[in-house]
Amino acid sequence: MTSSCQGADGSVKVMALHWDAETHPMGPQRGWVIAMAAEAKQKAEGKEKKAKASTEAPAAAAPKAPPPPRRPPADPRLELLKKFQGKFLPQGVLRDRYNAVMERWDSGDDHGGVTVEGLKALLDDWKGTREKPPRLPNA
Repeated sequence: MTSSCQGADGSVKVMALHWDAETHPMGPQRGWVIAMAAEAKQKAEGKEKKAKASTEAPAAAAPKAPPPPRRPPADPRLELLKKFQGKFLPQGVLRDRYNAVMERWDSGDDHGGVTVEGLKALLDDWKGTREKPPRLPNA
């Protein structure tokens, strides 16, 4: 929380509310101490110095380093598997298919040949069971 006031000379003083648990007579549970925000003054001075430095010395023709190589894209299968995390699959064919996919996924580094198409089909079938029937118009 901050508070500001303007002095007679036109300067603006910024007050910051700081929690001071050690010196407050009520102990660590209560008390606010109003203190001058020296940090705000330092930030303002730092901004002025940066502005002066940028106007005095234009950017030198320094060669830019090449951007770091892009990381490889995430496994699209993983994005589909995350959609099942924490979701309820009712007993039956869908839960059996999901358990079979998870056993294959956990089998090794190649994830047992689980494909994106297989995961999409399982997700679409699961979403299809959750669809509400269309409402009939009131006549």
